Amino acid sequence: MLFWGFSMRDIVLVQPHEGAYNKIMKPWVPLSLLATSVKLEAEGYPITVIDQRVDPGWKHTLIRALERDPVCVGVTSMTGSQILGALEASKLVKEHSRVPVVWGGVHATLFPEQTLEHELVDVVIKGEGEETFYQLVKRLEHGGPYDELAGVACKTTDGILVNPDRSFLDPDTLPHPPYHLVNLEPYIHQYFSEKRVIEVESSRGCPHHCGFCYNLPYNKRTWRPLSPDRVVDRLALLMDRYGLTAFHFLDDAFFIDRGRADGIMRRLIDLKLELRLGFQGIRVDTLARISDAELDRLYQAGGRFLQFGVESGSPRILEMINKRIKVDEVITLNRRLAKYPDLIPYYNFMCGFPTETKEDLFQTTTLAWTLLKENRKALISPFHHFKPYPGTPLADLILKDRYDYPKTLEEWGCFDWTEAQTQTQDPGAARLFKRVELASILADGKMEAQSDSPAFTALAKMYRPVARFRLSNNFYSMMPEAMLFR
Repeated sequence: MLFWGFSMRDIVLVQPHEGAYNKIMKPWVPLSLLATSVKLEAEGYPITVIDQRVDPGWKHTLIRALERDPVCVGVTSMTGSQILGALEASKLVKEHSRVPVVWGGVHATLFPEQTLEHELVDVVIKGEGEETFYQLVKRLEHGGPYDELAGVACKTTDGILVNPDRSFLDPDTLPHPPYHLVNLEPYIHQYFSEKRVIEVESSRGCPHHCGFCYNLPYNKRTWRPLSPDRVVDRLALLMDRYGLTAFHFLDDAFFIDRGRADGIMRRLIDLKLELRLGFQGIRVDTLARISDAELDRLYQAGGRFLQFGVESGSPRILEMINKRIKVDEVITLNRRLAKYPDLIPYYNFMCGFPTETKEDLFQTTTLAWTLLKENRKALISPFHHFKPYPGTPLADLILKDRYDYPKTLEEWGCFDWTEAQTQTQDPGAARLFKRVELASILADGKMEAQSDSPAFTALAKMYRPVARFRLSNNFYSMMPEAMLFR
């Protein structure tokens, strides 16, 4: 492409697959890649987004893109199975070109040195990519040095260099994500009873300090919001361009600023937009503090799906992980939300925390059952297994007990988030984690609301009465059905 008389070379961005998860759930739009490309796209650079999750011929697509001699290939990855897809793409780049491979995302940010030790990775972008990737591309395109760039880690003749982090950006200063770089149809999915939902972001980070959360090392407890007007503009753009009316906010802490949240709802109501809204990251205590009038406006504006981080029903565990909520708060809020006809509260739970006992676990299952019983619209998450994320307080506790992190990207790619870390748990509790997880997956109607697999949703519906019996009675003995879900 020509821009002001100069030829601009292509940029290629790759979204890795997510393993078994993609078999039962449609993928979400690759917002991290769209965000990273926003300044370059606005300046006119040709950008190709290759998503392994939706393009079965992604290898052929990537090889064709390499024939155009792009400036670089950017790859994002979270910790876990995505790394294997990222490595596969990086290997293909090295086999078919001399194009630099740039990794970004949460995993590379937390492990820049280890990531760069791999022969397939040339540069790492730490943290937010909009400005750092933009500056890196400019230098790669013209052969300039980039080893002084804030937010960059790279290989030098003296070894691996990790530069200081770049300051966080003000989201209001950035263009809207270029959704047009991808075909949105493969990402439009069923969620919270709506058939055509797409993901949006209105803020980044979280100011709280839960002991297990990646936000501590990654976002450093810094919350960066879009203004209400910018949020509404973003929704209006997606409505006008794609005819969408249901949106899933991926914010980690949407309701931190009550005034901002209510301002967004007031604007949506004033515009008389017929929307349905879901919110991924909500603290129980922040929503519990909003007034009845604010909650009514949230519902009137289209709020229908509220996802809360509860984590545990054990007061001891809640204190240990620094969650700063109380079990009674959760129960009271659940009852309060029950008065809204089609408002779905969704409660996230975890198990397998350090020192967690069988009694702690059963306090959590009892709370989960209470929420389902007292609000027929409530849903609970599968009981996620705690794994120590590097740089978090709980990870430091585990390291004292000689928990060994994987040493290579390949090992991290096989890192199983569904397997409990059992070195610091009571053996009686550790034996129950998988069984409780199975019951929690199928004890409510979340699979019908989220999964696009008819076979899986039918199986889940058939098994639900058994799962509910197990959860309500804490009965996990004689469980032959567990064999079906291995």
